Amino acid sequence: MAIKIFNEQDVIKLDVRKIRKYLPLIEKKMFLPKDDGYNIIFLDDGKIRKLNRDFRKTDRPTDVLSFKNSPKSADIFISVETAKNNAKFYRQDFYTEILRLVIHGILHAGGFTDYTERAKKIMWEKQENILKCLL
Repeated sequence: MAIKIFNEQDVIKLDVRKIRKYLPLIEKKMFLPKDDGYNIIFLDDGKIRKLNRDFRKTDRPTDVLSFKNSPKSADIFISVETAKNNAKFYRQDFYTEILRLVIHGILHAGGFTDYTERAKKIMWEKQENILKCLL
């Protein structure tokens, strides 16, 4: 499998089986080669804040950070606390928001950005289309 999950937090109960069952479909919809490796690492806000501060010079938690390790691998860090807050704010199911962030992180690892309005529109449209195919 191209995507592996690691739960490195214990602040929020996370049933990784609810996420894992969608991974083959995510791989298929995103055309991820089987020899590519994506590590999805779930963190709490404190840990992702430290990564955000150390690597992006932004001293606050964020929902997702992607780090490309090589052309065929990436580590994607997701804050479950921020995901839960986002889900509540946007009135979304928690696991739907988690899947959205998994897709978002993989898109970033694949070279998509959301730093300009135009790039954000393209990336988010792709992200939401993939998410709709899953649910």
